[in-house]
Amino acid sequence: MNACLYLAAMALAAMTTAPVTAIPGDASSRVAFNVVPAHVQHQAAKPEQISIRFRDLSVVDGETVRLGDVARVMAGGERAVAALETLVVAKSAGFGLTRMLDTELLFSRVLQPFSDLYEFDYDKKVIRISTRAEKYAKDSLAALIEAFVQGTRGSDVEVRHWEIARSPAEILVPVCPHRLEIAYAGAKRKGKVDLTLSIRDSSRILRSIPITINLRIEAPVLVAKRQITRDQALVGDNVTVEMRETTLMNDVMMGDPKKLLGYLAKVNLNPGRVITPRMVAIPPTVKRGQEAKIIYRNGSVSVTADAVCRQDGLVGQVITAKSLASQRLVRVRVTEDGWLEPVPGG
Repeated sequence: MNACLYLAAMALAAMTTAPVTAIPGDASSRVAFNVVPAHVQHQAAKPEQISIRFRDLSVVDGETVRLGDVARVMAGGERAVAALETLVVAKSAGFGLTRMLDTELLFSRVLQPFSDLYEFDYDKKVIRISTRAEKYAKDSLAALIEAFVQGTRGSDVEVRHWEIARSPAEILVPVCPHRLEIAYAGAKRKGKVDLTLSIRDSSRILRSIPITINLRIEAPVLVAKRQITRDQALVGDNVTVEMRETTLMNDVMMGDPKKLLGYLAKVNLNPGRVITPRMVAIPPTVKRGQEAKIIYRNGSVSVTADAVCRQDGLVGQVITAKSLASQRLVRVRVTEDGWLEPVPGG
């Protein structure tokens, strides 16, 4: 009887492929096993059938490509389809560009790890994936350049005129959020100026586009109203301030025209000549042959003596003067009020 019970238990276990547990004790009542229907075990072990059909050409917006962007998942349960369609399978090309993708390589890198869950049927081919872009309007580009050119003026009185000399026939920008920035690409700030148009996202530059403009500048300059001879002072009746084009002039050489008033001409200047700092000299504080005072200081005591300057001198310069008291030549430094201070060792 015990043998019959044991054989029956083993037969049932073979039919259900269920684990059998032998419990010590009386064999007639101590044989236990778990019964799992065979059709349930068969469904759990068999991978789910998934059919994937890739499109020859797909268009995406962002920087990543998901399986649902390039293919149609046509078989499988709804949850499996939704999970697979959101899988990131590749990076997209730059906006406005197209990349190629081998579906067999895609399968080995992305889908192969899911082979224990799904049995895939897919197209083996090379597909194209384009990243969507839109044209940047020329009016918008002009407004962007205008804002940059006027925002980098050297002074409020400067007038700027510009025109595009070279740029791409068509500028593409991404459809996803981005911003555009313009910056100087070289050292030149007028004339033929190279610019860089940068297309950026929130963290990096996506693309840089070279643009060249012709930039003309008008600025106030000092102009001779009539003939000015060498060593003649520039004053209101012989010079005037006018707006002139300064595109070909060095900004460092030009300076502030009003600051040149009172200076002395180094050369003869004809009427209409633009006057630059290189053409003038600062008038000396003391002149050669001019009488001045030498001041000697010793603590709180100071003594002055008359002297004659032997050289022209600016404030802070050291020149030679002849003391009228001792008839000796001494080295002195010119002060702001035109006095002379002896230099140690002079």
